[in-house]
Amino acid sequence: MLSPQHSSDMHNVIADLIKGIISMATPAPASGLMDPVPASNLFARELASREMVDRLVSYIIQDFSALKVITTPSSPSSSPTTTEDTENSIECLPSFDSSISSVINSISIIIELIRKNSSDYFEPYLFHTLRNRLIQYQQHLTEEVGKAPDEAKEMMEQAMSEFVNRMGLVNLGPVLNGVGDRMRELTMFLRTPRSLVSAIFL
Repeated sequence: MLSPQHSSDMHNVIADLIKGIISMATPAPASGLMDPVPASNLFARELASREMVDRLVSYIIQDFSALKVITTPSSPSSSPTTTEDTENSIECLPSFDSSISSVINSISIIIELIRKNSSDYFEPYLFHTLRNRLIQYQQHLTEEVGKAPDEAKEMMEQAMSEFVNRMGLVNLGPVLNGVGDRMRELTMFLRTPRSLVSAIFL
């Protein structure tokens, strides 16, 4: 939904939603102490996968220099034909505006993903929280449920797997690799911004 085939309004809504989920799923020391179950960051880990990063980067480096800017009539007294043509042109996507919106919102999501998952305390916090959860679960099995040691061990291993899947570290390696592989194209846009190239076609 962040592709240029969708409107800038949809881009803004989707980007705000994704960044909101990233923020809610970000580990924090207070959440591990106060919340009965810490938030899952599985969404952030999926978003940081190479497939998702490559898709976002493809939106960022897309070529839209030949697209024209869609302008709306400045006067309400415009002729019906002009208004109708403008409405029809707005519905034609991708447009220059939707392409720019796609680039900006894709970049903002990558920035938010890195910003929320690169603090130094995340790794010790996650391991500390995982250890506490396993200790609590072990006490629950032995004291309250009365499981045998062998049976409790098997359930502990299963619980550990579930906790790790819920609270694993977000690997930002695919993000760096995905952006790094297209660095030549990104550098080219820094030297020759698409906005300047597009102005020649208008």
